[in-house]
Amino acid sequence: MLLRIVCVATAGVIACSHARAAEKAMPINLIGEWCYSSRENKTTSYTLPSWTEDGRCTKILSIEQYGFFGEGRHCEPVNMRLEPDTAPSGTAYIATVTARCQPDGPVTTGRLQTFEFNRYKGNLTVTAK
Repeated sequence: MLLRIVCVATAGVIACSHARAAEKAMPINLIGEWCYSSRENKTTSYTLPSWTEDGRCTKILSIEQYGFFGEGRHCEPVNMRLEPDTAPSGTAYIATVTARCQPDGPVTTGRLQTFEFNRYKGNLTVTAK
C-alpha cells in the first residue's frame, strides 16, 4: 500500500513538473545593451556601445535572457526560430522572435509581435514583421 502511494505521488510530481512550458530564452549572441543608430521604415539599427562615438548611447535596447526592452516597451519571447549564417568575414546571427509586448507603465495583457533580429559583429538590426 505504501509503495502504491509513493508511486502515485511520484507520478503526480513528474506530471506537474512538465505541465508548465519552459520559458523561452533569447539567443546568447543577442544578449546585451545596444545603442540606437538609425531607423528606416520598420527596421531599427543598433550598435554595441564600444562601436559608438565616445561610447555614448541616446536610446538603449536591452536584451536579457528572458526578454528585451526599450523604446517604451518590454517584450517576453514566446516563440523563436534561429538561423546562423556563416561567411568568410564572420558569422551573422538571425533570430525571428514572436514576443508578447507591453508598453511601459500599467500591466496589460500585451499583444503578440514578430521581430527579426540580425546581428553581424557589433551591429544589430531589428525589423518589425
